Amino acid sequence: MNLSADWRERVERYVRPLYTELDGADTFVQVERLERQLDQLSDGVDCDRQLLTLLVMFQGVLARLGSLAPGSRWQLFVRGLGLEAAEVASLRGGLERLESSPQRIEEALLHDALLLKRTGVRAAVSRLLAAGKKRTPVDRAVDALDPGPSEERFRTPGGARLGGQRHRVAEAWIATLRAILEDES
Repeated sequence: MNLSADWRERVERYVRPLYTELDGADTFVQVERLERQLDQLSDGVDCDRQLLTLLVMFQGVLARLGSLAPGSRWQLFVRGLGLEAAEVASLRGGLERLESSPQRIEEALLHDALLLKRTGVRAAVSRLLAAGKKRTPVDRAVDALDPGPSEERFRTPGGARLGGQRHRVAEAWIATLRAILEDES
């Protein structure tokens, strides 16, 4: 990719308002977390870092971007960054198939980073807190806990390794929590 010198700043200015919730909460921090996770996953992997960054920045606001079709506002914007038509098509395709069937290594890396967000103790605790907000009884909420996606769902060796580790630790934590609750009842 042959992007303009200030491409990252321009993309961030374009998407940052789209990461703002109705209550004014800024959720752009999700992008920053994903980038840190991707630094781990992509270490030693030959990939297009610019494409990976574009995928990360746009993936969280797809519903708010409107159309990605040729001639759309989004396409005009990314073409203005210096992307060729084939690169725009590749980026659009990657965004559309990211969760279901990633094809390029950059897509697989982001797919795995997104799965890692839903795997492990932190993800299980988040699900438990969400159940508490819904006033779900503790025993029922803990019984429904899961450690997140299993190792087989990941597309890269690094994702499978990290995902597998987090999954196993979360399984053990959930089992311990269930045992403690059983002892206390």
